[in-house]
Amino acid sequence: MPPEPVPADPGPDHEPAWPARDPMTAEEREAWLDHLCQAGDPPEEEDEQDWDAEPLTAEELAEVRAASADEMLAAGAAMTGRRGPGMAGSARIFPGQSASPAASFGPGMVLDVMPGSAGLALAADAAAGDGDQFRGVSDAELLGVVCAWDRVEAHAAARKLAAIAEVYRRRPEPGCETHGPARMPIACEEFAAAELAAALGESRARAEDLLGCAWELETRLPGTAAAPGRDDLLV
Repeated sequence: MPPEPVPADPGPDHEPAWPARDPMTAEEREAWLDHLCQAGDPPEEEDEQDWDAEPLTAEELAEVRAASADEMLAAGAAMTGRRGPGMAGSARIFPGQSASPAASFGPGMVLDVMPGSAGLALAADAAAGDGDQFRGVSDAELLGVVCAWDRVEAHAAARKLAAIAEVYRRRPEPGCETHGPARMPIACEEFAAAELAAALGESRARAEDLLGCAWELETRLPGTAAAPGRDDLLV
């Protein structure tokens, strides 16, 4: 035992102190290491890297990095107060974020720049809410919904004319062969316009205009409807 008094043990919440005398004997060092382990801190010698271990494979390294990224995201979410659906804090509003049903239609958001499609139509319809009241929707988001419906309308017009073009192909005037990549005959049969007018509830003149527009798009402007974002020219 050392002749000097040893300071009292401060308890488990504090790191054990080195004995007052240096150097220590082998017995004192073993006793200090045992005391350190019991306090919850491993000795420094046991914390060294095992350089003889096999290196991580690419898959294992990717898993480690993914786990670290998930932990960072979770920590960030906890610090800012973000929570999962139905949990306390879920309704908290953060700067630059919107909780409205039309949030994705805001300026520059994903649905604000999405081309016309059936999926965009479903999203725009859901943004209206019950009774088409647009509750909680800002003015900017509302205009984004309007523009989305405009693109959906153009998309629908393009698809409608594509179907009418197929009607044109299937009703060629007798003796007219199809030509070019579009496979469109020079003229369609006499009663094609009457058939289309009856199906759409339109006048014969309007049906003839639709058939003519479909023919022009397929033969002279084939890239108009096919180009992304260009089918708005068809409205």
